[in-house]
Amino acid sequence: MVFQSTHKIFILYLSIVIELFALLLSSSTFAADTIEIEQRFRQLEHSELIGGMDKYREKLLELQSWLDPNNNKQQNRYNALDCWVTQADTAELLQSAIIKANKYLSKAQEDGDKRAQSDLTLCRGVFYQSASDDVSAERDYNTALNLATEINNIKLIADSLSTRASLAALKGDLAQALEDFQLAQTNYELANIPYWAYYNLSEIGNTYRRMGDFERALSLMDEVEQFYEQSGNLQAVNDNRYIRALIMDNLGNHSLAQELYAILLADAYKKGDEKLISSMLVTMADSLLQADKTSEAKSRLNEAEPMLDPQFDPNNWSLWHLFSAKSEFTDGNYESALAHIKSAEPHVSSQDNYRYLAWIQNVKAKTLAALGDWQQAYKANVAYNNTQELLASKLREQNTTRMRIEFDAARKEAENKTLKAEQSVQKALLQSLEERKRWQALVIGLSLILLTLILIWAYRQFKRARLMHKMAMTDELTRLPNRRSIQAKALQAMNAAREAQTPMSLLVFDVDYFKRINDTWGHEVGDRVLQKISTAAQLVMRKNDSVGRTGGEEFMVVLPDSTLDSATEVAQRLCDCVAAIDMQEIDDNLVVTISLGVAQLTEVDTTVSMLTQRADNALYRAKDAGRNRVEVER
Repeated sequence: MVFQSTHKIFILYLSIVIELFALLLSSSTFAADTIEIEQRFRQLEHSELIGGMDKYREKLLELQSWLDPNNNKQQNRYNALDCWVTQADTAELLQSAIIKANKYLSKAQEDGDKRAQSDLTLCRGVFYQSASDDVSAERDYNTALNLATEINNIKLIADSLSTRASLAALKGDLAQALEDFQLAQTNYELANIPYWAYYNLSEIGNTYRRMGDFERALSLMDEVEQFYEQSGNLQAVNDNRYIRALIMDNLGNHSLAQELYAILLADAYKKGDEKLISSMLVTMADSLLQADKTSEAKSRLNEAEPMLDPQFDPNNWSLWHLFSAKSEFTDGNYESALAHIKSAEPHVSSQDNYRYLAWIQNVKAKTLAALGDWQQAYKANVAYNNTQELLASKLREQNTTRMRIEFDAARKEAENKTLKAEQSVQKALLQSLEERKRWQALVIGLSLILLTLILIWAYRQFKRARLMHKMAMTDELTRLPNRRSIQAKALQAMNAAREAQTPMSLLVFDVDYFKRINDTWGHEVGDRVLQKISTAAQLVMRKNDSVGRTGGEEFMVVLPDSTLDSATEVAQRLCDCVAAIDMQEIDDNLVVTISLGVAQLTEVDTTVSMLTQRADNALYRAKDAGRNRVEVER
């Protein structure tokens, strides 16, 4: 009896163990599936795929096969992704896309899924903006932001802020745009989403371009392009060139801008996207008009005309009429110019886009004056001046906002660390609540989170150390290497040249009559002049050349592998480039030139100071010979 009883107890115990093991196994399998689904969603939502839209849609279809058809949250989340990839490049497809977004949004509202509601409202807002319904678009962006804030979803908060900022920037409200972009950047970095963080950073660079800070804009574009190149996203690199081309136009380097536009236009034709093609052609026409190439501009406008649809893309259609008016005015066809102005003006006025409105009013006033209609020309000029005053007021507001944002940057960085830690703890707690029965997956997840936090902390410490070193070697005003840094580069180049028995040259330059500029226009204008010259100098340098500021208005350029003749060519190119800089945005009467001295390394030059002194001797001769020239020390 005792044996039988013991045997029964053993059998019962064994069956319980087997059931527990089966339950644990099924729980682990379910947890693994859940993690796989989450990873696939994250990969698509964070744009971690490289390979274009076709690969993205392929992965989206693969994800659908993993989902539970009865899981409403998964289905709504999938619908949001599907909304964002909906094709909408014609008027008919755009209306279909809005209908689809409304259908998906209604389902999410019925399910009470606020995350999906926020994402789908944002998606619908983008479609409204594409349809030039900016009022509905802005309403959706604000609604999406409120929903995302309510559920504390950092990515959706960032998405809403960034999208709303893009609309504000297009309408000329740069102060609001910059503030929203910076808040979005903070949230993208907190959420650790590199692709969207760098995409948003490119938008910040474009905003600085619109504000006239071209040096800051170029610096941000360099950082963004470096990330895309390292990640192998060549399409994103190509797309980023558009902003760089606009900056080149702003700096007056229209030839380089046209080269970049040509690359982008070829890519647009390859994609077969008529909206993108027509937009690029209109932008190229504007660049050509700025370069006084009216006939070439007309050719681009004529090429774009058949692709324009005033119903689908009224913004591009209005710009086409504006630039057509400019070209017709330049050729003396005033009646035709006035007809184009009348076509462009209603849409631009209705959108409250003051930047474009000022352009139209200016051309309108000049055209009416040329036609002898002085009364209407006067009214148009008054309207233009009023719009300019409004833009000036906005510019002052933008500068105030910018100063405040930059002043708060250090404080926000400390706050971001705290917020990031809080988000990590909150995420870990949520995982714990959701996966109480899947303890194995929970342990793995917490371990990965801990390791990620340690790596992030180590990475931030490394970046901070690099930043401190960079600050110590960089001129604060121009962002060029400072005196100590450029002299170190010169010494390194001298040693390398002697070791390899190759030529090496040095050139020095300073700004002509710089004291007069400071005395006449003030030190703030003087600083802006130095920044423009620094930007121009970087653009004309070769790959291995280094330019630095040695003090005041004085600069030094190190030219490895350069003979005296090739160094002289670089110096002359820099001299001509600076003389060609358009200073009219500062003052119509401001013209800036530089004088340069060039010297090649010889056996006599045992120190950097000796080589620099010889280059300085040539610089003094350039000053004595009338300035705005290059002199060589042989």
